[in-house]
Amino acid sequence: MKESKQRKTGEVAAILISVWLGIVAITVTHLWSYYNPLQANPILLKMGSWIPSWWAIGPYTGKETAGLIVWLGTWAILHWTLGRKEVNLKVWTIGFLVAFIANMIFLWPTVYHAIMWWPALPNTLSGGEG
Repeated sequence: MKESKQRKTGEVAAILISVWLGIVAITVTHLWSYYNPLQANPILLKMGSWIPSWWAIGPYTGKETAGLIVWLGTWAILHWTLGRKEVNLKVWTIGFLVAFIANMIFLWPTVYHAIMWWPALPNTLSGGEG
């Protein structure tokens, strides 16, 4: 019989952190493209031009590319460093859930408009749209 090798709990913690950092990267690029679309959108369009039919999706492709790069990059680093250790998964899972929910609340337009002084943004129209 073949014995199965028990995986280290640090591998799961590395996954949780890298997924959350990828989500944060998408959040940051979304807010950047919302706040400064004239600067952000051309860069995001260029970043996402490798995705098929990227022109139909617009700057969203660049946001997803940024999230993918951060997720894979941090996963590789964290898997190499944290993946060899035993950690308390309960703490890491609760931390991930709290950080994920906080990120979702921050992405709620009412919240980030208040944080970013909506409607006094430099790219808003006189009627409050934009």
